Amino acid sequence: MAKYNTVQRGELLEFMGRHRSSAFTVKEIADMMKTDSDIPKPPGESTVYRLIKELVESGEVKRTVRGNSRTFVYQLTDGENCHHHLHMKCISCGKLYHMDDESSRALVERILQEDSFEIDSSAVLPGKCGGCRGGK
Repeated sequence: MAKYNTVQRGELLEFMGRHRSSAFTVKEIADMMKTDSDIPKPPGESTVYRLIKELVESGEVKRTVRGNSRTFVYQLTDGENCHHHLHMKCISCGKLYHMDDESSRALVERILQEDSFEIDSSAVLPGKCGGCRGGK
């Protein structure tokens, strides 16, 4: 099936780009887009579901779970660059952090050598960020 760069797809990507450090459910995205004055004709929730699915498949958006729930949240990635490193996700605020490529590679190689376990580069490590821990 062909994928088109529709106005609604562009608006969704632009909206997610303005909220790059946050992860939202599809419903939250659709609701926030309805109240965003920069979006003259926001897509409906079903359109957001369809577009998000395509964006996850293309690697432009990362799908993770919010905290310990069964709720999926979505966040814009750095595109192709995100396939080369692991991610860390704060279980309190939901922010997704990019581990630098060298640290990711070293961790993946160490686990492979010591435990013969291969970690997928799309892995997300849960934890608490400095702000939520009360640190930096």
